[in-house]
Amino acid sequence: MSFARPTPAGGDGTHDHWHGGNQNGNNGGSHHGWQHSGGGNHNSGSHSGSSSDGTCKSPTTRVEWTTLTQDQKNAYFEAELCLLAAPAQLQARIDGVVSRYDDLVGSHVKQGNIMGGVDLWHVTGQFLAAHRYYVHTHEYLLRNECGYTDPLPYWNEQPDAGSFATSETVLDFGGEGIEENDYAVVDGPFANLTRYLGPGTTNTAHLLTREGDPENSKLGNQTYVDAVMAETSFAAFQKLLFNTLHAAGHGGVGGDMVNPISSPDDPIFFMHHGYLDYVWWKWQGRNDTRIHDLEGAGNETQAEPATGYVPTSETTNLYMYDILPNITVGDVLDTQGGYLCYIYA
Repeated sequence: MSFARPTPAGGDGTHDHWHGGNQNGNNGGSHHGWQHSGGGNHNSGSHSGSSSDGTCKSPTTRVEWTTLTQDQKNAYFEAELCLLAAPAQLQARIDGVVSRYDDLVGSHVKQGNIMGGVDLWHVTGQFLAAHRYYVHTHEYLLRNECGYTDPLPYWNEQPDAGSFATSETVLDFGGEGIEENDYAVVDGPFANLTRYLGPGTTNTAHLLTREGDPENSKLGNQTYVDAVMAETSFAAFQKLLFNTLHAAGHGGVGGDMVNPISSPDDPIFFMHHGYLDYVWWKWQGRNDTRIHDLEGAGNETQAEPATGYVPTSETTNLYMYDILPNITVGDVLDTQGGYLCYIYA
């Protein structure tokens, strides 16, 4: 099946930081980023498996990309292309957005550049919770604005560690970019896709790029997965995951994925962060202590506010620029807690 290129309509801690591209400019011309360094109305936007009383009685199941049929893969791509073609709705709040998909990218850029350039989502205690909410918001748009009905997929990167270039998932998403074309992706459903936000906080129209780094992707191999899963506290788990599995996906794919805050420009971003959410879900199990463990996770802000640091807690607010209502970290700690209602296969 071929995918027509849509014409966009319209036209707004305590972790070690990764050594990625410049947040405020380009990706540095290199794929060596992300290196290893050593509440509102909660019913609105709740998961489709949630009951009317806000409980999770019939959780949906998220599945690994390679288990989808070709028809299901096509349906996913069609829904993503729908978001890329639909007009933006946040022009008044986020500069440079052109498509509805850009609204989502822009919300990530904004969360990574609040308070004079302070990144709130990646070097604070809310890293995993914020991205769980972000992946959920993407799913909400796919289903409610573009009619997607199949399981939400993620990419299990561990078997592909060290060889992303031959990964079925990466190839399905168009493969790596072409060196002689500045690493622009020229195959697959996102071939020659113009991105309007990024790199970083700039709004420079450019083609979607991928410049893979096999060595960086090895940070997602079984040795690192085992080490992450062996951590017994959330603080240690999140920090090690951030600097290994998280870095592997971004640096291993490269190109637009390298930039810390504009990386959602590449639709494979959601496959990657779906995987990180899967790893967190697996680590949490159905253990109530682990589900609610935030001790030592990090502060709400990277820089210290005038009023002093505030540790991330279940009452820490999460924002999505009204794509969905504001919620709290506590709302997304349990994937079967009511606001969310899903499990992983």
